[in-house]
Amino acid sequence: MPRHLLWITALCALTLFAGLGRSAITDSDEAFYAESAREMLETGDWLTPMYNQQPRFEKPVLMYWLIAAGYLVIGPSELAARLPSALAGLALAWLSYAIGRRWYDSTTGVLAGAIVATTYGCFAMARQALPDLPLTAWVVLSTWALIRALSPADGPGEPPTDTTSQQRRWLIIAAAAAGMACLTKGPVGALLPAIVAGPLALWEHRAQAGRWRWPPVLCRPAVLAAIGVFTLFTAPWFLAMAERHGSEYLVRFFVGENLVRFTTTEFNESRPIWFYLPILAGGFLPWTPFIALWVPSVVRTLRTRRAPTAANLRLTVWALAPLMFYTLSIGKQPRYILPMLPPLAILLASTLRSYAEAPGTRLRRGLFDGCAIAVAALWGLLAGLLFRALPLLEASGFPLPILAPATLLGAAGVLLGVLARGARRFVPATVTVGGAITLLALHYQVLAPPRPAPVQTMAAAIVDLWEPGDTLGAYRAFGKNQMFYSGTPRHDLGSLEQAARFLDAPNRVLCLIPSRDFADIRARIATPTRVLAEVTYVNMAALRVRDLWRPDPAMFQGRVQLVTNR
Repeated sequence: MPRHLLWITALCALTLFAGLGRSAITDSDEAFYAESAREMLETGDWLTPMYNQQPRFEKPVLMYWLIAAGYLVIGPSELAARLPSALAGLALAWLSYAIGRRWYDSTTGVLAGAIVATTYGCFAMARQALPDLPLTAWVVLSTWALIRALSPADGPGEPPTDTTSQQRRWLIIAAAAAGMACLTKGPVGALLPAIVAGPLALWEHRAQAGRWRWPPVLCRPAVLAAIGVFTLFTAPWFLAMAERHGSEYLVRFFVGENLVRFTTTEFNESRPIWFYLPILAGGFLPWTPFIALWVPSVVRTLRTRRAPTAANLRLTVWALAPLMFYTLSIGKQPRYILPMLPPLAILLASTLRSYAEAPGTRLRRGLFDGCAIAVAALWGLLAGLLFRALPLLEASGFPLPILAPATLLGAAGVLLGVLARGARRFVPATVTVGGAITLLALHYQVLAPPRPAPVQTMAAAIVDLWEPGDTLGAYRAFGKNQMFYSGTPRHDLGSLEQAARFLDAPNRVLCLIPSRDFADIRARIATPTRVLAEVTYVNMAALRVRDLWRPDPAMFQGRVQLVTNR
């Protein structure tokens, strides 16, 4: 492995893989994939994803297969469930390096890979068993391969750097990666690369020929071969699903789970047009302040009307196309804009090198220093909030909660020291190392509470107390992750009335209920009930940044009881 890739891999080992299985499976969509893959392994049915013994038609099958394959190797665990996401994060860092090296130079590529590896968005998504980061990796690979196929030169008017046969191979790679992306999450896996590479190719070929011209590589044999490869990756599973569940499945998936999700509020409420801007700012931390370095270039380009370089134009379109596409959607979700991360990281790496290695005028030096100081200030602000939150972290069982704010302050101090010495060329490396260390400290002392997690404790009680013929219900207690740990199906009870009827059943049932609701439910039923187990915990999942200012452990403390009617 080349030396640069080794450095990037070592960095990813810290930010994406260290402590990967430390935290419990969360009560979010992550539990859907972790549990469905476990049921896939348990039933031996590798065609239809199942959750709670019911078909799960919302997403295609590839993510379930990847997680289940990990279970086969190392057993069902948090580590195995999250490994595909972490590997996808590593692949994104590698791809960012490769693209940055080709379009700029090796140093830019290394910094781009480091930026991807240390952004909070990539760090957070790599540690969840969700398909979004694998989808992003496939989409980025497909986009880059499609640009290589349709735009063989590194810029308009330059000689091609790829031969015709190489272009055709890149087209096949693009089709295969798009097929894998579609099998991960749906048609968007083919659409995103097309809306980036297609307009770029048309524009660049127009600049070369003086008129709109279709890229020559798209001859009939090459197009048919690419369609064949894409179909080979996607069609077998969808056709097998249609054979088993009827053609209505295809309508439900492609229309209901994609078109309806994009154009209506059926799955979530409408969000404002600026919804993704704070998401992008937060996900790009700690590098977000350096985005201000682009302002002079943008102003200069608009004032002089000088076209940007080919690489800058490609990366700008690459970053903006997904943002515009998802901004137009009604069903906006924060994770959708992850494909923006690599092109933004490469653009920022090029800009950072320019400022750090050749500061130039006083204005440029001041702007660069101001951005670096803003990074240090953000670390310091977060450290202050975590100092205030120490009582809450201690109540959650963290052994050294002061380590996280101390690490953040240390990173801020080192960065300010580098600036004070005028060593601007070391600022990118300092932010990289500081970002990696602070992410680790946050993971071990803030984001991943000690084991066993409350849901594991209760799941163990369910397994110990389970008797043949029992039925499990839950009312506002734990969630999808409980099934992963107990391995028992459950009925979700949506109201006090439903919970009361469930406990009034003639057969023996077990029910998970918050203690604050148990008295109300017990007053509604005639059947005697008794508490079998109880768990008290601090609900860190409900914690928001604003809560760190005035932390009160009592506000986040919960108690869940396992009760029975026999």
